[in-house]
Amino acid sequence: MPEINFTIDPQTGEMEMKVEGVQGAQCADVAKIVTELTGAPQQEENTKEFYARPNVRPRIQNKKA
Repeated sequence: MPEINFTIDPQTGEMEMKVEGVQGAQCADVAKIVTELTGAPQQEENTKEFYARPNVRPRIQNKKA
């Protein structure tokens, strides 16, 4: 299940957001929505889930004449 975790440093007020459970470009879509609500980040870093691709198996069908 997708999660968005926020960590706020009580001394500096800096917030860190981590999106988990969302793969590929959909992660960027989720981050964009949160960014619209919270403001632009000072730093952005993609996780390994961002680069993951879903397992898609090609399906080849023979055409019958």
